[in-house]
Amino acid sequence: MATHEVTVPLRWSDMDALQHINNVAVMRLLEEARIRFLTGHLSQSGDAKVTMFVAHQEIDYLTPLLYSPEPVRIVLSVTRIGRSGFDLGYEVIDDDGAVAAIAETSMVVVDGAGRPTPLPAELRTELGALVGDPVPFRRRRVSV
Repeated sequence: MATHEVTVPLRWSDMDALQHINNVAVMRLLEEARIRFLTGHLSQSGDAKVTMFVAHQEIDYLTPLLYSPEPVRIVLSVTRIGRSGFDLGYEVIDDDGAVAAIAETSMVVVDGAGRPTPLPAELRTELGALVGDPVPFRRRRVSV
């Protein structure tokens, strides 16, 4: 399984009245990890810059993520590569080494008009080198 680990510091303000890191703050942590992952692993070479956006996000919280002065560890991998998009899987690991959450983000590459467009060949190759296991969500919607 190809994975990449990013550490992201927690902020005191990420904690909510229930004394754990708020769900919105967790999504911000995932965003920070995703940006670091994409800019660190995927080149923006070629004639045109690749534009993409978040099409879907899913998360299972396994344990409360508590504030710590130590950064949270987020392990990422590519979990699916499609025609015009790909999925990134995450494990959010607290300072004790417990997995606090698992998540997945679907990214879609778009053209100048915002319409889905096929993944550039170079991007597809780079993503292929980073493929890992699917995210083991507790529940998955069944397609009909």
